Amino acid sequence: MATETVDALALQAFDLAKNSLLVRLRFMNAAFARLKPLAIPKATLATDGAHIRFDPASFAQHYAAEPAFATRAFLHMTLHNVFLHLYMDEHIDALRWDTACDIAVEHVIAQLDLPAARTEQSTRQLATLAEIEANLNIVTAETIYKYLLETYADNETVEAMREPFAVDDHAPWHTMAAEEAKRREQEKSKRVEENDTKRTDAATQAAQDGTDVDLPDDADKREKSHASRRGMKQEDIVQKEAPENAAEAIGKRFANTVNLDRSREQWKNAAYEMGVQLDTYVQLWGVEGSNLAMNLRSVTREKQDYREFLRKFARMGEHMRINDDEFDYVYYCYGLSRYGNLPLIEPLEYSEEKRIRDFVVAIDTSASTKDGLVRKFIEKTYSILANETSFFTDMNVLIIQCDAEIADVTRISSLADMNRYLDDLEIKGLGGTDFRPVFSYVDAALERGEFSDLAGIIYFTDGQGTYPARKPDYEAAFVFVDDDAGVTVPIWAMKVVLEEKALIE
Repeated sequence: MATETVDALALQAFDLAKNSLLVRLRFMNAAFARLKPLAIPKATLATDGAHIRFDPASFAQHYAAEPAFATRAFLHMTLHNVFLHLYMDEHIDALRWDTACDIAVEHVIAQLDLPAARTEQSTRQLATLAEIEANLNIVTAETIYKYLLETYADNETVEAMREPFAVDDHAPWHTMAAEEAKRREQEKSKRVEENDTKRTDAATQAAQDGTDVDLPDDADKREKSHASRRGMKQEDIVQKEAPENAAEAIGKRFANTVNLDRSREQWKNAAYEMGVQLDTYVQLWGVEGSNLAMNLRSVTREKQDYREFLRKFARMGEHMRINDDEFDYVYYCYGLSRYGNLPLIEPLEYSEEKRIRDFVVAIDTSASTKDGLVRKFIEKTYSILANETSFFTDMNVLIIQCDAEIADVTRISSLADMNRYLDDLEIKGLGGTDFRPVFSYVDAALERGEFSDLAGIIYFTDGQGTYPARKPDYEAAFVFVDDDAGVTVPIWAMKVVLEEKALIE
């Protein structure tokens, strides 16, 4: 059969696969349209965020033997992109990340249970999927990856586990990650080298002129900005000719010309659009689409900085330190020159700053909240407390442990108190979950005058509990770790979702 005929049949198979999926997954139309099929003879099946690379002959044979193969493969690779699996750190464990990504998308496909995507391969996935569901409440590539790292030390077991889920080649992902890291490092080195060169040239010129010149750090950026405004000479403009075989040329550059930052943002927008449209089909899908929605929330959720979030609870107050911002060197130097050792103005010994003094940290110590995460959260909070730019020296912080009732209350008035609390830390409770006792305790403390200016309360929890019926007289926030299940908090409360890795950084 002629090559042109095979290519045409393979492309037709792709179109049929996409159309069969759109019958049930209309909300994925924009995502499907972002991936262009790229026929490369003898190439492995792979995606780079812009194309789906495939070997026409092999793909056509697979489709002839099992039409559902093309449909499932197309959906499999599209979900990889939508869930941002391609955009990972170059130092990640490649085998376990690849395995986690394949299991995550196949788990979603299995839950959707599309007739057009049922293959013989899917029946060999059941045992592993049952294991994952039994051990993980939230099934995403990130949670599976962590599970594999903690559970399986030998690569042979992981490789055997991945085999029923493997569809495409992930090698281009890791190539892109390595190339991107290399490119950024080269750009950083180039900027440093250019700055050093400009400083050396400026210093040489200054020595020749007999003057001192201090070149600003962004001088190279300014020069490039001015240079970019100059027009190109006509003789420098060259018209590039298109290659005779465009597909072959693109194939040689597959995954090497993708702008990862822009590609990631585009797929994140596609995931957000999918999530919005999926909500309109919630009655159609129900439980079948829950895992897809969970993964989409994980992708589109904005990551929050715990340190910056705490600053929302800050109040203005005086802090004893030299205030350089309000110090006028002109009058100071004029006084010294005019009257000897008598400056006309001296720097202020205090400054007005937004910091936190009165604050409550509540810890949900119910059985559903992991002891390790509780400790990490307290230690993370301590690291922020220890930063003198976040809290006043005379702090008044309550740390309350509570499950269904209050188990422990500790008042922290200094960093030394916090050090002692961490040294003797004991997690108490581990029963049910009820948030109301903490708020009642804080309300009573306010009435007793134990807080002069309460900034608010931050409650670390998994969200499965009873909330107060009414809004308190102070700000309240509930903090979750990797809450892909989408727990809802009362409208009067703030919700903060942190990544678990953010607690240990």
